Amino acid sequence: MMRRRLLYTLLAVMTASCIAGCDMLDKDPTKWNVTLKNNEKKPYGTYLAYQSLKYYFPGAHISELSNSYRYNTMSTEMTQPEDGKNLMVLAGLDLFVSDDEWQGLTDYVRAGNELVIFCSQLDEKIESTLGYNKSRGLEEVLGYKQYNELNGNQHVLRLTSDTTTYGYAGRWLKSSFKIRAGYSTNDGYSLPQADTLGYADGKPNVLRFKLGSGHLTIHAAPLVVSNYFLLQPGNIQYLTGLWQTLPENIHRVYWNEYFKHTADDSSFAVLMRYRSTRWALLLSVFTAAAYLLFQLKRRQRVIAIVAPLKNDSVSFVETVGRLYYNKGNHANLAEKMTQQFMEWVRMHYYLNTNLLSEEFAQQLTMKSGQPEAMVHELLEMIRDLRTGSAQPDDAYLYQLYRIIQQFYKNEQ
Repeated sequence: MMRRRLLYTLLAVMTASCIAGCDMLDKDPTKWNVTLKNNEKKPYGTYLAYQSLKYYFPGAHISELSNSYRYNTMSTEMTQPEDGKNLMVLAGLDLFVSDDEWQGLTDYVRAGNELVIFCSQLDEKIESTLGYNKSRGLEEVLGYKQYNELNGNQHVLRLTSDTTTYGYAGRWLKSSFKIRAGYSTNDGYSLPQADTLGYADGKPNVLRFKLGSGHLTIHAAPLVVSNYFLLQPGNIQYLTGLWQTLPENIHRVYWNEYFKHTADDSSFAVLMRYRSTRWALLLSVFTAAAYLLFQLKRRQRVIAIVAPLKNDSVSFVETVGRLYYNKGNHANLAEKMTQQFMEWVRMHYYLNTNLLSEEFAQQLTMKSGQPEAMVHELLEMIRDLRTGSAQPDDAYLYQLYRIIQQFYKNEQ
């Protein structure tokens, strides 16, 4: 009775503190972001849940594990306590662990300890081992970016120990578990039997698995340990009901927020944990920095601007053309001009000039950017030359020369 009275007194004091800290929530919407950090009194921090552990587990030593803590490095004191059992609480959103870490967690439970996980998304290997999949709400999938008042989360939670419903006008609480289709495990143990401790909208959302001498409890709605949830009328009884399902002889309680946890054992953070790889990486960075520093001191002479070589093929043709013109052989000159032009078209536009069809005219128009009427006029003059129906004179040569020059100038 005295313990419950102290707990309610603590909650009353912390409630007043949180309300005072939330006066400016409308002016600072970022305070509604989900952090689940035990040192934050923001709506979706876990200050209340963490501070209340000493009242739920009197006499137990409460300690916090760092975000970068690896579950495959547990000490003998953690896995095999001399007096009673140990409890580890993992609170976060997406839990991803390596094979070694998952093995470390299951060994911790099989040694007779209790493990409670509050999660939004479970690692594939965990779901495969336990034989259950976790559903996710839209807000969980998209991420908790800003405040979202979801009235549908009121009265959605229930524990099997009573008929009271819990909830709030806040973020998503309706995630649940379902049996995994075709589930199997490869860890050498038989699939564990799950007991349902709670429901969300009538679907199991709190499962407890018997592993060896201990238990693994998984909760599908991590926001039930948030300050905002626990401050709503009656919701503290929900957390009380959860903790009451655990053994009384809890010797130590470990709290871990796994936001920065990853399943990738080859990540940069993991490499930095080992002395040899850490020094190798630092040496590589130092070498690269030194190389760049010394390279900055190099002086390079000014590179002179060299004018590109001039294409004199057109000038040569013009010189030869003037010779033909002076001799009065207009037909021969016109033929040479068109032959040179067709060769130029093949080299620049990669077109087949054997057949001067309408399709050829359209392609030449599109690639050259010249007016369609001018292209048709030029092709008509070339056809007349090829069939011998044209009688080139000065005016004819001038018009042919003028049109061809438009193509040459356009490419300069």
